[in-house]
Amino acid sequence: MTIEEISKASGYSSRQLHRWFDEYLDEYPTWTIRTRTPVYLLIDGTYYSDNHCLIVYRAENTRRTLFYRFSRSEDDDEIASDLMNIRDMGYEVLGITTDGGDNIVRAVEYVYPDVPRQRCIVHVQRECLNSITLHPRSPEARMLRNLVVRLNDVKSTNDKLWWLSMYRRWVEDNAEYACEKGIVPNTGQTYFIRDDLRKAYIHLRRAIPNLFRYIDTPGLPRTTNSLEAFFGHVKDQLRLHRGLSETRVDNFIKWYLYFNDEKKKNR
Repeated sequence: MTIEEISKASGYSSRQLHRWFDEYLDEYPTWTIRTRTPVYLLIDGTYYSDNHCLIVYRAENTRRTLFYRFSRSEDDDEIASDLMNIRDMGYEVLGITTDGGDNIVRAVEYVYPDVPRQRCIVHVQRECLNSITLHPRSPEARMLRNLVVRLNDVKSTNDKLWWLSMYRRWVEDNAEYACEKGIVPNTGQTYFIRDDLRKAYIHLRRAIPNLFRYIDTPGLPRTTNSLEAFFGHVKDQLRLHRGLSETRVDNFIKWYLYFNDEKKKNR
């Protein structure tokens, strides 16, 4: 909703609304601990510019933000510090879902080594399909694509066992083909002949140990979709307020997180 639309709906002038808005953005709210209900934690970061990153720690089961940080990047030391703060605030973390980024994974493994960790299935699918495309030409790539897409169908232990058996069959038949190397005649340098297929296979292989944790941990989210949708909505709101300084962008986001949490509390 724009300032002009709010002005028409409220009867206040645009100038007055701008003044109030600026007063808000010159300050930011104090974050408080809302509840210590056991939580399933989503962790993800999003960039608002090349070196302006928001990292959010959100409880999926309560839809509440527990912690957030503004940073230049997804730094594992900073993320580990945030997780220790969450732990020290008294939250019992029952499971954690992430996009699989190396820095986040290292931080989670350091602070919560025994907590179930779920790889976001949508991120795994996206990375694999970006490599082999939605319409691969070779039958080997088409079979791998089908396996990746069928991850959406895995809802039970039997589904998981079926999927893993199909994956192992693909590996036995096609892994050597996917990782086959060629030699450049003039230089003798080696290269992967089907590098896109190899990348998709390697990405999937590395994800598998934490791909189905949600099966044995009821309540653990299988994706970070809700947090990504949340980021998308924040960015939509920021587009309505182009031209804010970096400090005011940060304060805008802090107020947005605060009011979003207040809305959830009052439901």
